[in-house]
Amino acid sequence: MTRASRSDDLEAIDTLLASYCLRMDRRDAQGWAELFTPDGQFFAFGRSFDGHERLRRLAEESPLGVHLAGQPVIEVAGDDATAEQGFVFVYADDHHLRIGFYDDELVRTDAGWRLRTRRCTFQTADGPSDRP
Repeated sequence: MTRASRSDDLEAIDTLLASYCLRMDRRDAQGWAELFTPDGQFFAFGRSFDGHERLRRLAEESPLGVHLAGQPVIEVAGDDATAEQGFVFVYADDHHLRIGFYDDELVRTDAGWRLRTRRCTFQTADGPSDRP
């Protein structure tokens, strides 16, 4: 893999995280799953969704809506990175909101930066929770 500059890495990761929201919201389940490494994991709702097939099914079965994500805080260390990002999810049917944040572990691959893990924490009236 060719080494990119720090600014190139930050831009690529920022684009990856924006693609996460857009692919999910536009119902591109396969494209969304491919933003993760083949063994990638998404932690949410008290569960772990592991690997492209489980991730794709999660995306296919998710409620319709729109993710609004804040600017991520990204730390790059060679071929690994971490990111933190706040989000708001607006349900399409009733416009109710779900709020929280993502904590990510990313890795540089031959295909570019990919999510190794993404942990979703919901902000509830009782504080942060792995369930809404």
